[in-house]
Amino acid sequence: MSTPSPDPAPALAAPPGAGGRLGAEGLRPVSEALIRARYLAGLIGYALALIVIAGCVVLWAWLGWWWTVFPALLALILALQSLLLTPRRVRALGYLDREDDLVFASGIMFRSVSTVAFARVQSVEVHEGPIERSLGLATLSVSTASAEADLTIPGLPREEAERLRALLARRGVETMAAL
Repeated sequence: MSTPSPDPAPALAAPPGAGGRLGAEGLRPVSEALIRARYLAGLIGYALALIVIAGCVVLWAWLGWWWTVFPALLALILALQSLLLTPRRVRALGYLDREDDLVFASGIMFRSVSTVAFARVQSVEVHEGPIERSLGLATLSVSTASAEADLTIPGLPREEAERLRALLARRGVETMAAL
């Protein structure tokens, strides 16, 4: 007589968003104006790359230094990758404020998802540089007891950054009062 074998364990369902990007499920994107802000912040670098390229071309043309092609190509590649990938990098940023924590995701090739529990928040700051201020953007910085768990969300509309700051401060106080 054979004993009946127990039912096999049910197959685990794939987590939401399992075919897409890690942490992309339900995230709110940062402002598209961050693309323009990053281009404006990079203007000095683009100008320096252009000067290096022009100087290398002049040295090659006047002195015949063919090897100056390599620094010119390096400067061109660095400037082009910044110009071409900045929109994609900004669109890969997202955040979500949930019931008990704040989630932030970033990265294209190497995706990173960070979560900070409201109970761990020690301070929340809103920063605006001159370029961000002119575009109506702000950066939210969340500090915790652990330096590795700190969180910075760039490119938020100023009102959204203030809303998140107030939310994090209020929920942090509520959590501490409950203890």
